[in-house]
Amino acid sequence: MASRFRGRFSRFVLVLLSGGLALAAVPVSPVHADARADARAAMQRGQAAILRGDPRAARVELMNAIKADPQLAEARVLQARALLMLGDGRGGQQELERAQALGTKAGPIRHLLAHAALLQGRYDEALAQATAKDADPREAPFLARMEGQALQALGRYDEAVAALARAERLAPKDGAVRADSARLHLATGNMAAALRAGDEALALAPRNADVLLLRALLVREQYGPEASRTWFDQALGVSPSYVPALIEYAATLADLGQASQALALTRRALAQAPGYPRAYYIQALIAARAGAYDLARGLLDRTGGALDGVAGMRLLRGVLHLESHNATLAAGQLAPLLESQPLNVRVRLLLARAYYDDAQYAEAERTLFPLVERADAGSYALTLAAYIHEALGNRPLAADFARRAARLAAGSSDVYRGAGRPEEVAAAANADPARAGPNLRYIRALLEAGQGNAAIARARTLSAANPGAPAASLALGDSLMAAERYHEAALAYARSANIRFRQDNALRLADAWRRAGETESAERALGLFVAQNPMDVEGQRLVASLLLAAGEHDRAWRLLSVLRARLGNRDALLMTDMARALVGLRQPERALPYAAHAYRLQPMSAVTSDIFGWTLLRAGRSRAQARELLEKARSLAPGEPLVQWHLGQLYAAAGEKDLARAALSAAAGAPGFPERAEAKAALEAL
Repeated sequence: MASRFRGRFSRFVLVLLSGGLALAAVPVSPVHADARADARAAMQRGQAAILRGDPRAARVELMNAIKADPQLAEARVLQARALLMLGDGRGGQQELERAQALGTKAGPIRHLLAHAALLQGRYDEALAQATAKDADPREAPFLARMEGQALQALGRYDEAVAALARAERLAPKDGAVRADSARLHLATGNMAAALRAGDEALALAPRNADVLLLRALLVREQYGPEASRTWFDQALGVSPSYVPALIEYAATLADLGQASQALALTRRALAQAPGYPRAYYIQALIAARAGAYDLARGLLDRTGGALDGVAGMRLLRGVLHLESHNATLAAGQLAPLLESQPLNVRVRLLLARAYYDDAQYAEAERTLFPLVERADAGSYALTLAAYIHEALGNRPLAADFARRAARLAAGSSDVYRGAGRPEEVAAAANADPARAGPNLRYIRALLEAGQGNAAIARARTLSAANPGAPAASLALGDSLMAAERYHEAALAYARSANIRFRQDNALRLADAWRRAGETESAERALGLFVAQNPMDVEGQRLVASLLLAAGEHDRAWRLLSVLRARLGNRDALLMTDMARALVGLRQPERALPYAAHAYRLQPMSAVTSDIFGWTLLRAGRSRAQARELLEKARSLAPGEPLVQWHLGQLYAAAGEKDLARAALSAAAGAPGFPERAEAKAALEAL
């Protein structure tokens, strides 16, 4: 959020301290004079603490000054400054309002009023304060920073660049200005430029808590939450009460699954800035993850609506409304979020579910369509689509979606549709081939239209023009993946990951290496991602799948057990993988409860039918029941080689050589099937 200015202190305060206010001319009794002297002495100590970058000590001294003389406006302004340095926008605002009530004019404190508004998320107000005509010209560098930050928050990036360039001209050696530039580069997707500006800020202000916080955020973006912890510790070592650092560290620890430590930090933040909305939001998120939905709702109520337009708040409220079976309110939160983030698959799924629960079936179908038309649509989306079309009376379509949901594996990845036709979006892209937004959409449109070579060419141009932007390399990787040039795609994804290692490029990178036949590279990429993001469910699932495919069943079991502790027993795929791991460990009896439970959860799934039948066979239980389940799995997914491999072994054990030969031939002839060699050996043994 907004940086804390720790350079020179405002000359305005020095003017106030010179006794220029009308209050100084009012005669007072000796007792009052002593109180005023004590107040001024404490105020001067507070000012000295601010100048040396110690807002905690300043706050205590200024509280004493205000207690000795509540009418001392100068102390109110200084106290506001200390609170703003600690990241307490509301507290700073209140002190500034008290100072104004005591006669302080707005003009000389516009920079502080802008800062307070920024910290509270009131960006239009912050911009108005920073650009007011009566603002103190001696505060021009700080005012330019506040203007730039407000414009950035409002999405007016070109104007923000101009404002921060002006701030840099006015204060070329101010680390806080470079920190602001780094944040702007980060917001516009130029990670490499953000990292350079962050390095420059740190060189100029190595003991500035906000600059250290910025480094923590950049490391979190680039490498993941675990790697950022050292920098958060350094920021809080410099300023233990710095609210933005406390809050960001709490969010990071929550993402690492360390809820108790995260909660402790939010409480520290609330002690410094009572009522701080983001602290309650993080507490609510932790409560929701723990299933304490009523507590989460109560905590969100404490934010007072301050974060209601924020994407994370909309998502959390939407989930909580769904959990309380209030689909109408859930849709009201999720629909605007999907409009602003049309490529957010999770939000699209949740909104479709909300519309379905609210009996708005046509809206549910329209929302879900971009997902289920893809060959790689997940089983949850396909099952939801089946329910929606059943409700719409489209029974043949519903049956088709149900069959697709029952398949053992999804189809190949496809481009996310909805970019439009190439001719519709070409003009905006061709106006500036180096501009990310219109060209990313154009590349998607080309891929959607099957113009793969044109998409690759445009993506190469965009990537070359924006070497520091991860999204450009990501688009090139996607284009190469669509052309089945997997090794080249992996290299493009690796360039993106080297700049910013997040789920979007980590999972793509692993998939590209896997399809290129470089399993070890896929495992390394996923292993690094999961090590830095231990709470990422999809990453852990993929690591477990790779371990199972590699025959490392013990490691897979340990990882799946961690996932089960988080997700519970209602995930059929998780139960399936746990059974598969135990069968691989030659513990089929122990695997049976997991396989049976997976089948109970999804009896019409080829995945669960296969694992239950296979586990029964390996445990020496009813061969007839195992055969029935495996043949059911084959009817649901006739092209799946794993099912054919299992059936072939069952038929061979039963002495049915013709049936065994047909099933084993299908498995042995499947390209890319991991157990193809074993299937060929079993076929020869017949």
